[in-house]
Amino acid sequence: MELQIHKRGIITYLILLALSIAFASNYGGPVSYVWLYGMLLIIPLSIFYTILNYKFLNIFQEIEVYKVTCGEDHRFRVLFENAGIFPIHRMGIYTLGDRCNLYEIQDGQEISLDIHEKNELHSGITCKYAGAYNIGVENVSLSDPFFMYTVKLKVPYSFRAIVRPQITDVAAKVLDIENLINNTGLKSNRLIEDTPGSDMRAYQKGDSLNAINWKVSAKHNELMVRLPDKMEKRTVTILLEAAKIPDNKEDIEYLKKRDIFLEFVVSAAWHFGEQGVPVRLIYPSGDVKESTVDSRESFMDFYSIVADGIFYGSAKTYDEIQRLSADRRNNVYDNETWIIIREDAKEGESNCIICD
Repeated sequence: MELQIHKRGIITYLILLALSIAFASNYGGPVSYVWLYGMLLIIPLSIFYTILNYKFLNIFQEIEVYKVTCGEDHRFRVLFENAGIFPIHRMGIYTLGDRCNLYEIQDGQEISLDIHEKNELHSGITCKYAGAYNIGVENVSLSDPFFMYTVKLKVPYSFRAIVRPQITDVAAKVLDIENLINNTGLKSNRLIEDTPGSDMRAYQKGDSLNAINWKVSAKHNELMVRLPDKMEKRTVTILLEAAKIPDNKEDIEYLKKRDIFLEFVVSAAWHFGEQGVPVRLIYPSGDVKESTVDSRESFMDFYSIVADGIFYGSAKTYDEIQRLSADRRNNVYDNETWIIIREDAKEGESNCIICD
């Protein structure tokens, strides 16, 4: 809550109050004292008026879709309703401009509501960061009828958006993904090499003539073809070392770090999944969870939960992720590549560590 005192209104009130006291003291009588008591009641009645206005103010905010994507334009709607018995004059509207752009609603814009009146505002909106956080209208300001003060208060109903990160190639600039793919060690279940291998089988309709091994065919008195080998790959595991959510979940610096973290995670998962390389993702989602991305469909499953699904449900979960991170950095594992992506690396440390 923020309180702003209007000097002109207060000075005017104090002058009138002083004159009322002087009038009652010099002349007496019921008229002078009724006027004096009325002047004394102005401030408590104004406060009571403001409290009633806020109590009966209903605000509803929404976007036309449940989950939005960072940087994309969407339609935003906010409904103001005065359900009380007193009108609301010159109510100020204050938006969360540090994390979203509202194109048709200005920060500090004023509206007035009569008794039981509704006012609906529409605007285009763009969310700046990936994650889950409040957007839209944050505060409203209410003034007393005599304009002696203005109080800024949190809206009775805030809107929490779930914002997915953009799918970019930011991870490709950091990870040597092509080299990781070519470091073979694990056979693919879906991908095959371009050249034939050493395994044989009888010729079937549709087989390429270039795959026929004529020497083996002559020996077996039937056409034999060489089968292509399954593509070999190392197993890749990505460990998401997320930061603890601060007490102030709406801290803008935290939102910026979370945005960079989520965009990098999604980019890395997409590059592996797009090329058919199975990648295992280990991340905190209440408990320690695992997801495997090896196709567009499995990537979209992971993508749908990443915006608001990465968090620590307990200190035990946080400690387990830290233990896994330390263990993989200090040991070498055959046929495994671990990539540790850290949200809040210390100064001088890398946010991405490749453990071969």
